[in-house]
Amino acid sequence: MQYPDCVPFSHFHCFRPETKFIADIVNTIGNKLGLKLVSSPPHLTGMDTRAEDINLWLKNKHDDQVLTICGLAGSGKTTLAKYIYDSNMLKFESSSFLEDIGKICEQTYGLCALQEQLLSDILEDKRKELDVTSYKSQIEKALQNKRVLIVLDDIDKTEQIEALLGMETINTESKIIITSRLQNIKTWFGSRYRRYKEHELELLNEHESLALLSWHAFGSKIPNEGFKELALKAAQYCKGNPLALKLLGSLFVNAKDSRKRNNIEYWMSTLNLLESKPDYRIEGILRMSYEYLPFITYRELFLHIACFFIGEDEDYVVKILEPDYCATAGIVTLINRCLLTVSPSKKLMMHGLFIEMARRMVLDESPANPAKRSRVWSNEDSYTLLRQGIGSETIEGLALDMRMVNEEKLNMPMAFDADSLAKMDNLKLLQLNYVELSGSYDDFPEDLRWLCWHGFPLRTLPFELFMGNLVAIDMSYSKLEVFEPPMAVIVSYISLLFNLELSFVSCETGN
Repeated sequence: MQYPDCVPFSHFHCFRPETKFIADIVNTIGNKLGLKLVSSPPHLTGMDTRAEDINLWLKNKHDDQVLTICGLAGSGKTTLAKYIYDSNMLKFESSSFLEDIGKICEQTYGLCALQEQLLSDILEDKRKELDVTSYKSQIEKALQNKRVLIVLDDIDKTEQIEALLGMETINTESKIIITSRLQNIKTWFGSRYRRYKEHELELLNEHESLALLSWHAFGSKIPNEGFKELALKAAQYCKGNPLALKLLGSLFVNAKDSRKRNNIEYWMSTLNLLESKPDYRIEGILRMSYEYLPFITYRELFLHIACFFIGEDEDYVVKILEPDYCATAGIVTLINRCLLTVSPSKKLMMHGLFIEMARRMVLDESPANPAKRSRVWSNEDSYTLLRQGIGSETIEGLALDMRMVNEEKLNMPMAFDADSLAKMDNLKLLQLNYVELSGSYDDFPEDLRWLCWHGFPLRTLPFELFMGNLVAIDMSYSKLEVFEPPMAVIVSYISLLFNLELSFVSCETGN
């Protein structure tokens, strides 16, 4: 039988890897069926054993309603929760997996966004532009009526649970799984309506540790011949922490020199570095994973993503950072080194330990003076720099969201002088959400690649604003009526539009 409009299956390897093709089929079918699968990492080790008790708990309709998976950072809490969620979601009327809640709640309206997603998952109906209290009320009604499976990943405050689950009774056959680094959060569930149990996650044993490290070092659960003793020693350094095992294994696979995979001297040299600081081995493995990146450009890319682009669309970030940081190849390398992941919806995600490490490295550039750092993402620091006009040519990226500034500063003038950016000659990434600038834009940084200015306060663009090097501009939720680049830069702007596909996000509210 001929299918003239289709490409034969055997031809797909000419266009893309077969695994990618199969993944696309799974995603398409899942979308058609309305499935909400989450992205579990490959080469899972020890999951069946660790999931056994929790799966029994899920089957028991009369058992506790809430279960918390507690454990150290990097111990595999989220991975286990994803595995259990994907295995059981079809057994419930509705399901929802809210990932990385602690980090999302640091963002303005982040909690509202999580509430909206939860309601959408449960009711399959979008509810927009409500406040936290209104969302909470609707969630409580929905949870009373439906038998649901909900996973709340990385909870760190009791207010998050109250906002996402409410305080009323929920369907007695519903199950809530929570992951948290915090121990003994039982006190958060003092209400008689929430039957609660705690599950402490076990780290990997010696056999499981060796298998996971070997997967990432050799592509097999068994070490290559002659490497078993070294691999066992390496696995012991990780103390059963899955994240550290994956990272250390990936260090032994260097894309530039494949011989290092089988180079015993290379393994011994790497392990000797960890031997010198036994109390900081896992932190040392994290740092080595960064320092062993093959190019400085990739290290800079890693820091930019950690400071400014977590949760952003992969293609969008590539478009912004490609010209200066080889983002396409760099992101692939970061993923291969387990430093970065991409969600099913193509959002860039990073383990919280890496975000903390990256930002700590930037802070260490100049602990006392933000103006001498390469990146300024803290709203408090950015506010101070702009208020005092003390920027410098060291700064490559700066972010400020006035909605997140300490309330103590609300009595001070909220508008900044445009000249406050004048000294930042090397600024490439700028986020000025709900910021007002006054004065001339003559000295506005000319090397900008990305300008994110939500709530832009003017109806037209300033005539002096140079946009010749911009790759992406986002002025969502602004008062801008017509997007007309200044005539002084119209030639370079049109060239950019056609040659680099300038990304402009609509100014209309909600887009």
